[in-house]
Amino acid sequence: MGFGSKNKMSVIEARNVTKVFEGEKRVPALDDVSFSVGVDEFLCIVGPSGCGKSTLLRIIAGLEKPTSGEILFHGQPVTGPTPKITMIFQTFGLLPWKTVIENIELPLEIQGVEAESRRETAMKFIREVGLEGFENAYPHDLSGGMKQRVGTARALAVKPEVLLMDEPFSFLDELTAMTLRKEVLDIWNDPNLPTNTFIMVSHNVEEAVFMADRILVMSLRPGRIVGNVEVNIPRPRSRQFRSPAFFEYCDKVISLLEEKKLENKLVDEKKKHQGGRLWK
Repeated sequence: MGFGSKNKMSVIEARNVTKVFEGEKRVPALDDVSFSVGVDEFLCIVGPSGCGKSTLLRIIAGLEKPTSGEILFHGQPVTGPTPKITMIFQTFGLLPWKTVIENIELPLEIQGVEAESRRETAMKFIREVGLEGFENAYPHDLSGGMKQRVGTARALAVKPEVLLMDEPFSFLDELTAMTLRKEVLDIWNDPNLPTNTFIMVSHNVEEAVFMADRILVMSLRPGRIVGNVEVNIPRPRSRQFRSPAFFEYCDKVISLLEEKKLENKLVDEKKKHQGGRLWK
């Protein structure tokens, strides 16, 4: 079953994506995942730890290949990394021996952009994320929130159409995280920036409801999509945060997570009682 945006123009489409890691032990990570994401949509993906959320983002980014199925970008298969789809990692992913501006320039340098042009672009996004004055600092001199701003600026510098975020605020204190959530939403809403489709993985249900147009709920590993929640709360949501409607959406997502967790527990118990076989 596929889960699509109300917007008929799909930017990203996952078709029956399955991922199995082969090694000493065979580990199924994703099972038959299908959904689409539309233009100008902010999609959040939530689910329990280890359900394949980060793996799914890496497949969308072209950093991992699915065992079966495919990812389409504007109807064309994603076969490897593309500057049109960039990713912000939860561990920041900054090179410690490079300054802020050098970290932001790196993907532009890889693309062969001339030094003067990439410096101009990097400075533009340093200003965009509020890091002006820190362009020559090294990562070890920065707070967690500032490092995440560098990661955001680096991802935006290549002017992607789709921005993927893998739990970007999970290592930050709540005050810093809330500030950055609002800044990310400002970037998403900025008509002068080409990045208009966001896909974010989160463990935080309240964060997902605050930020998303739509939330996909995933099951325990192997990850399957077990719920699709449209968040119909007016924007901007600062005044709606922690309102009764806000908590109704949180409860709906949590109920889906708990329901599928209970179903998996019952399956495991049946398997134990029947010698590891699933009942028909």
